[in-house]
Amino acid sequence: MNDPLEFDQETAALKVPPHSLEAEQSVLGGLMLDNQAWDHVADRLVADDFYRYEHRLVFNVMIALAEASRPLDVVTLSEALEGRDQLDTVGGLAYLAELARNTPSASNIRAYADIVRERATLRKLIRAASQVAESAFAPQGRPADELVNEAERLVFQISEERPKSGGPVGMSELLAKAVDRIDELFNLQGEMTGLSTGFRDLDDMTSGLQPSDLVIIAGRPSMGKCIMAGSRLVDPATGALVTIDELVACQQAELLTLTDEFRLTPSRASAFVDDGKKPVYRVRTALGREICTTLTHPFLTGDGWRPLARLSVGERVAVPRTLPVFGQERLPQHQVKALAYLIADGGTTQSCAMFTNANPRLREDFAEAIRGFPGMGCRPVERGARTPTLRVCRERWTLARSRRAFGQALREALTRVGMTGQALAGALNVSKASVSAWCHGRTMPAEATFGRLCHVLAMPPAALGIADYAEVAKNATTPVRRFLEAHGAWGKRAPEKRIPAGVFRLEKPLLALFLNRLFACDGSAFVQANGQARISYASSSRELIREVQHLLLRFGILAKIRKKANHYAALSQAPWELEIRDRASLETFVAEIGIFGKAPRLAEVEACLAGKRRHSNRDSLPASVNRYVLAVKGRRPWSSLCEAAGRERPEGSNLHLNGRSARCLSRSRAAELATLLDDDYLARLADSDLYWDEIVEITPLGLQQVYDLTVDGTHNFVAEDICVHNTTFAMNLVEHAVIASDKPVMVFSMEMPAESLMLRMLSSLGRIDQTRVRTGQLEDEDWPRLTSAVNLLKDKQLFIDDTAALSPNEMRSRIRRVVREHGNLALIMIDYLQLMQIPGFSENRTGEISEISRSLKGLAKEFGCPVVALSQLNRSLEQRPNKRPVMSDLRESGAIEQDADIIAFVYRDEVYNPDNPDNQGLAEVIIGKQRNGPIGTVHMAFIGKYTRFEDLAPDTYGEAFGE
Repeated sequence: MNDPLEFDQETAALKVPPHSLEAEQSVLGGLMLDNQAWDHVADRLVADDFYRYEHRLVFNVMIALAEASRPLDVVTLSEALEGRDQLDTVGGLAYLAELARNTPSASNIRAYADIVRERATLRKLIRAASQVAESAFAPQGRPADELVNEAERLVFQISEERPKSGGPVGMSELLAKAVDRIDELFNLQGEMTGLSTGFRDLDDMTSGLQPSDLVIIAGRPSMGKCIMAGSRLVDPATGALVTIDELVACQQAELLTLTDEFRLTPSRASAFVDDGKKPVYRVRTALGREICTTLTHPFLTGDGWRPLARLSVGERVAVPRTLPVFGQERLPQHQVKALAYLIADGGTTQSCAMFTNANPRLREDFAEAIRGFPGMGCRPVERGARTPTLRVCRERWTLARSRRAFGQALREALTRVGMTGQALAGALNVSKASVSAWCHGRTMPAEATFGRLCHVLAMPPAALGIADYAEVAKNATTPVRRFLEAHGAWGKRAPEKRIPAGVFRLEKPLLALFLNRLFACDGSAFVQANGQARISYASSSRELIREVQHLLLRFGILAKIRKKANHYAALSQAPWELEIRDRASLETFVAEIGIFGKAPRLAEVEACLAGKRRHSNRDSLPASVNRYVLAVKGRRPWSSLCEAAGRERPEGSNLHLNGRSARCLSRSRAAELATLLDDDYLARLADSDLYWDEIVEITPLGLQQVYDLTVDGTHNFVAEDICVHNTTFAMNLVEHAVIASDKPVMVFSMEMPAESLMLRMLSSLGRIDQTRVRTGQLEDEDWPRLTSAVNLLKDKQLFIDDTAALSPNEMRSRIRRVVREHGNLALIMIDYLQLMQIPGFSENRTGEISEISRSLKGLAKEFGCPVVALSQLNRSLEQRPNKRPVMSDLRESGAIEQDADIIAFVYRDEVYNPDNPDNQGLAEVIIGKQRNGPIGTVHMAFIGKYTRFEDLAPDTYGEAFGE
């Protein structure tokens, strides 16, 4: 049996980290013997590679001496250590002499250095493994995927810290390589020396993308797709309406976006763009919704997202049919009622608020609401035969009671402090009679005097029975006025009235109460002579009407705005009217909002609706859905489809899906057909959150300040209750690299999901309208093209990583994984550089971008392939007459300009000059820098519906111009 003591010693020895004291001593001793040996180890070792602390101290001093061009002998070294007070720590002069004495020669110092470095690497691996093991054993352990990534990061970090091979190369070797390269190029006979971009003229200028090149492709993120300053977005978390100006200023935006399932869902913006002043156009729909955008800003149509420039009056665009967004804030009910009444029928431009209404129930309800404010009440205004009016004022009895309470409190206070009325009068520089009147509750001191009174008595106002000075001062601002001023509702004439910002943040029941009382004044509900039920609201303020329309939309109520005829000579402008005619909306309004004081009229509306079948002439889907239904149905007769589904034929003898009698499908009919055809897309469309509204006006507004937001993934958002939309050239490079090369291509898409990129590639390669690809509404001629595109890609090695905010180290580890499994890469593409991050980077953003740029150049050299990175441009170029980018327009441009081998700018003049017919469908790729070639401009065709750039050749002119 083995000796236990011997076993423990062996076990302890196994736990000693790998090291070689002999090799470390030989390195240090060799350097002291031969100072020229420093050049052999300086690029191979760092101080931390030494195991013994004393050796690390000695090597650090050697580094300092070598940098100062001083000798490394025993005497100089000992003096330097003595100067740092470290000589005794390392063992004194005797140990240094021993190191030099025990090293016979420095000839093998490089081999000794390699041993030291090798042992140091092993220790780092042990330390990394221990760190990962501790994390794995932790009680509240991290996820396994996170631990795997951490392990990779630690190991690759060790690899990065190892000295790089290489060094100066002699002239003879360089000349030999240069001659070999010239011979290789000669034998190519003008063929591409790098990876072809797929664009003839660009390849001629660059000779392809060269291995180890960092290529920057830059462009403005929104390229002119902007909405006008002042446009409002709803915050789904709070219910607040916030202007796009405010969102861009604070660089944070919670908003609503439309998913591919046609559902509105909360999201947030990832980028904010100030695009200066541009030509803006107001778009108004049949429902009366309005938004002001540039001509290039896309709207969702039945044929997909299309820019305003391609839309005309009469076309239908998608708008939300509901915005189920409610706040969490609360106000007392009497304040909500008072606010609604005074906005609707109130006068707030005189010294006191007025309420004018002929309905006695409303006047009593208003007066009760006002009595909820401390000391406030209402008095009738004698106005002869005119509409009864109530004046909001202080209640005399409450004022007298408060003053008496103050007088009693003042007398008691004077007694407690032992002060006479005469003494108080002298201290305040007022008459004794005034103090007497205060003590008997007949008058109150002026507000400034009251403040001095509290100071003299050393008492707060509450100790004198005054919670609020305004409650006892006859001429002070009343609580009602202060409440209205706080909500921005005081001093507004009728055309200027708006709904206060705080109302949008109210919880649902209080918002319903506000609308209830608002409609009680200026709203109506009735059944017309033609049997059509209708609820309406009128106001001389168009903005107020639009805001009421928005609030109703939160309940899922569709309302239309129209301008009424002006029958009153006293009115300077015609009033505006909001009307609700849709059956579902009418039912929702009656059930969830109602109108105080008009219950009989609402009962008539309910009775009218109960006697009619559900039907809507307005709530229908775009005509493109008819084509989709026919494509899905194919040649199968409706009768066989119904029989197979065990259902009766849809109601009506003719569905009118095509021909001259074609009609747009209602949502209910579309839902029937979705069930019959077992089609999920049609079912989602029928049950979507969208209403398809007709454009009735497109009006130019001239140059206006505009902004844009970027929403990752969906690339759209809701502004002014309309759905509006927000990496093409680089992806065309990727397509060609994937098809032309047998090597893998790696794409890092930190802005767009991998699935969306793949759909875009299929659209580009198959020349299929990208909207039809995204929605699945392919036409007959599209299917062979889609099949061809799929066949082009199915056996290719394309890898897309859509992880957000990657760091260079994380990117390197993922590339290495692909290279290890699939071989060397043909191309790496990054979309885009400014979305990368370095965790824990403490410097400013410019410094961080500089580090990222250097790391990307390092990636290109390490993996021997081109790295193409997209980059943003500064918005300053928008202020110039000529919008073509230049080098200084690169955002955080210093390091990018220095590190990049090629910098190319993508410019489309049609974005900025949409009315110029000569620039439509054209693009420019401006080579602003090329380290090993010329600079200049390459002209191309841009086919928007395929998101594809093409060589500008005669056979592509027609397609480029959409012919």
